[in-house]
Amino acid sequence: MNLPYESNIIIALCIVGFCLLGVGYSFRDRGWGLALVWIGVTTMMGPIAYRLLIMF
Repeated sequence: MNLPYESNIIIALCIVGFCLLGVGYSFRDRGWGLALVWIGVTTMMGPIAYRLLIMF
């Protein structure tokens, strides 16, 4: 994969993860809000872990 496109995908995934975290945190008293928080966390950690694997 080309580096600029890879960076754009990673940034887009981080933005989606932040949005999921924000919406999930707003509705944290409901079950689906907590699920959105966990999906947001895994969406954020996925690209970070991928970049760390490539870097080291």
